Amino acid sequence: MIRQFAKWMFACGVAVGVTPWMMGCSPSSSTTEQVATTPQQFVIARGEPRDRLRQIFARYRGSSCYQDTSEVVLRVVPMSDASSELFSGGNQEQRAPFRVRWTGSQLDVQAYAVRLRVSSATQANQVELNAWFDEPETRHFDSQMLVDVWQKPVNQRLDLDRVLADEVLRSKLSAGLAGPPPQLEWLFAGDPMSGIFEPTAKLKWLPDANFAGQKMRRIAAETEGKSYVFWIDPTVSVIRRVELPLPTMEGLDTNRSSLTLEFRKAVFAPDSGSGDATRFDFQPPFTPQRVSRFVPVPPPPPSSILGRRLPNNAMRSIRSDGNATEVVLFRLSEEEEISANEPRLIAAAITQSRQSNLSHVQWVVATEEDGFRRELSAAWSGAVTVLDSESLDDVFGLLRLKPGSAAVIDADQTVLLTEQQVNASSVGNVIAALADDAAGVDVPAKIQADYKQLNQAYEAELSKALQQ
Repeated sequence: MIRQFAKWMFACGVAVGVTPWMMGCSPSSSTTEQVATTPQQFVIARGEPRDRLRQIFARYRGSSCYQDTSEVVLRVVPMSDASSELFSGGNQEQRAPFRVRWTGSQLDVQAYAVRLRVSSATQANQVELNAWFDEPETRHFDSQMLVDVWQKPVNQRLDLDRVLADEVLRSKLSAGLAGPPPQLEWLFAGDPMSGIFEPTAKLKWLPDANFAGQKMRRIAAETEGKSYVFWIDPTVSVIRRVELPLPTMEGLDTNRSSLTLEFRKAVFAPDSGSGDATRFDFQPPFTPQRVSRFVPVPPPPPSSILGRRLPNNAMRSIRSDGNATEVVLFRLSEEEEISANEPRLIAAAITQSRQSNLSHVQWVVATEEDGFRRELSAAWSGAVTVLDSESLDDVFGLLRLKPGSAAVIDADQTVLLTEQQVNASSVGNVIAALADDAAGVDVPAKIQADYKQLNQAYEAELSKALQQ
């Protein structure tokens, strides 16, 4: 799947004098807002699109309840002549949760791995935030749960900047396909989506179109060279869909591919409590460590294989010439769109090693795809040994190398380093291990010592952040 995705505009500006439209729920009172109420159903008519969008956002800003079951949806359709290395499997689709519920006293967010709940007590004007990450690969961020409590002025709207004050929380909420949920900005920012109201932005109506069986009004907004399309339910002034700019990639059929926010079951109404589809289950599947701030967790510990020597028969399958040199072994990913990019990183590493006078190294790349193996062998012309992955099954088992990983083995057959990904960071670690080994450093011992120090630093920071 494509790794570079469009990011959502998420800049909160200063408040403007807009009269909110109120329908579906009673408005939240505010000393800084003038809220108008009307018993009629709000029906969006055509007119100047800037004015209509401002009215729509005022509708969100003024409402004291809102909920949806939204998703970010990326649909990838390759051109008919696109390279199979970039688009294996043809059409692709990726989804991520993007749900928000606001009751006037409680905010629930489920976006990517973030689980967030903000509750306010009306009488005490006290706000409590609880957040955790649904990340099994990091043991749910080491079972950390952020707990923050503060006082807010009487009748003031929830302060979004205060809610997202934690750096790690803000980063996690913004790191997915489309950036942070725009519903938060629409509901709580003083000047939501300010970028599309700049004088240089171009807004226009598009023909109506159907979404989820309903006819929608559509407004296109172009700003800073990027285009967005808002699909608006004309009867209740709720945004049902937003088209985002597609990532730039050669071979992508831009007419049939899309990156969208789809706001399913979006309503300005209290939670009916019926059905699992709208239910927000906030209970974490672990015993929380309550923290005043999220502490970044260390990476997984180094492999226990470091410092061990591989048997001679395993090395013979790698060193076809039998020379006792350092070996860097890359096992390419089985996903073609990823493995097609990995050789570029490997070539850059080889160039860097030569520039650093690390010339006594044998570079070995293993891939299971016959055609790709022939292409690499021809391109590297003997500078890299290209092997069939199946011939190295025993070696991969000893090194515990999954597809898309790497290892560095010393001249005496000692395992110096293993990496579970082939990316810029891991390739940098490979070069560092080669340089340290050439300088006489005990690389496995250094890695273990560095990790121990990193873990001690984490434990120290976590102890400071833990709440009693």
